[in-house]
Amino acid sequence: MRKCSDINKSFKLENVILICIKGGNEMGTFAWLLRKEGVGIPDEKKEEFKDRLEKLFQAGGMMEVEQIELCGKKAVTIQKASMHDNGMGFCYNYFEEDYWEDAGFDSKRGKVWSQKIGWRYFRRVVVAAYVLESLYVDGSAVAKVNNDLVMSPMFIGWINYLFQEHFPQKNNDPWVLFETMHDQDYTDLESYEWKAFVQDMDGLPGYFDIKAVLSGTAAVEKEVKKEIESFLGQEESVKEEGKMGFVELMTGLRCSVEGFHKESEQSEAEQLSLIMGMLSSYYGQDKSLRDILEQYKDKYLGKICFFAALMDTPAYVSKIIAETYDVDFWELWEQVRDVAKRNKLFFKQGIPQEIIPVSTMDFLGVSSDDMIPFWGHDKNIQFSQELKDWFADLKSQFEKFLESEDMVDNPLYWILDMMEYADENYYHIYTFSDFFKETIEHLNDRRFLALWKIYDEMLHDPVMEEAGSVIFMPEETADEQDVRYYFGSPPRRRLKTNWGFMGREAENNKARTTLRRYMALLGNKGLREKVFGF
Repeated sequence: MRKCSDINKSFKLENVILICIKGGNEMGTFAWLLRKEGVGIPDEKKEEFKDRLEKLFQAGGMMEVEQIELCGKKAVTIQKASMHDNGMGFCYNYFEEDYWEDAGFDSKRGKVWSQKIGWRYFRRVVVAAYVLESLYVDGSAVAKVNNDLVMSPMFIGWINYLFQEHFPQKNNDPWVLFETMHDQDYTDLESYEWKAFVQDMDGLPGYFDIKAVLSGTAAVEKEVKKEIESFLGQEESVKEEGKMGFVELMTGLRCSVEGFHKESEQSEAEQLSLIMGMLSSYYGQDKSLRDILEQYKDKYLGKICFFAALMDTPAYVSKIIAETYDVDFWELWEQVRDVAKRNKLFFKQGIPQEIIPVSTMDFLGVSSDDMIPFWGHDKNIQFSQELKDWFADLKSQFEKFLESEDMVDNPLYWILDMMEYADENYYHIYTFSDFFKETIEHLNDRRFLALWKIYDEMLHDPVMEEAGSVIFMPEETADEQDVRYYFGSPPRRRLKTNWGFMGREAENNKARTTLRRYMALLGNKGLREKVFGF
């Protein structure tokens, strides 16, 4: 049995912080946050981020697990993951009904952390946590899954839903991410779909910068007209607005750089020094464009700065200079990278595209009836009539047992036996910790015993047992040497296949679904009071 109970006491983060393996990882799925060195969450936002991260993990079904050993019985309880002194730690997801390697939040470092995250619900929620962190980081940052950048608006849509926010997609200007990945020695930068970051005209300069560095400035010139048209509409309307002037700016810059290179009597080194010094002075705002134009009376130098200022693409400008003088772009870029910025002279600041909220049910692909543990927290949960009818039937059974004179000998052993039996014969059917503790405190309360009697009847109902058996190998054919992937010791009854490959229809058989929903009902005190009256 995989246990998470000790994680909250000591994360041992030196052993679990991920190392990026370029080009993917054949040994599993990993996620982390790519950020520029030195950037983080502002102090005034740290508490809000921490609070929201806890709510996100809880809403996504992340659970802490504790194994109980009493009266010769072993049973498992679960509870929603929560913040502790050192942060958060968990390894089980309620919706996935399975364990993965530990993940959580480290309070000291102020960062999300994770190990292997799988490919289903656990993965989706952990990635969403990294996306949330990226939104709070003061600077460019992006979540990664193995070697893929996470750009799906669904993650931000869910975050907007959880917190009634209006976060747009981050990194509309992808250049800083590109530059950061280059600094971290990524070698396959051309394999990423950088255009996917661009939401509006305001994001195009960064994409043009990236494409110039990867494919050359000539490739940008071929593409730029098409890209601008796609944002501004048909060609005629574009011309009317005068926006296609960007093409002329690119042509003007190229002609100016090449003209200076051909006609200047200075050496190439002196020419480069003049050009880059001029650009550095302008980008660093040491001098205004007007001052630059007055200082550099050369036929071409002032034009170079003029076109560079209007284009707002510092890397493209540096690239065209590097191509003209046949020097390495990155060596040239070092001279201006610390001061280069966009002045929004040509591409005006656009309104970020709003990302539509995505409900937890849509984000995880579950029904409202699967959301019993979260009723009362998510106001949009509307149970089906079938589930409401089942609640009414449970209430009738509860009242019948209350009227019964049957007594239970050694109720603690009886309850633990049920909990153990449920896990062994239906697999990963767990009791919520708070309800278990509440039962222990009221061990002789007939109301609690009545709830457990309903559970007892469910567990031993022949119809339920038959339905639940679809995930197990027949006892007589189970091979003791059969090796499957489990955390800890394998279950008493052998699964037909590894849990992650079982198939949702088999996993969600009638027995397991009924038992999980019943224990979720008991674990949600507010809903339990609504159904049973206490």
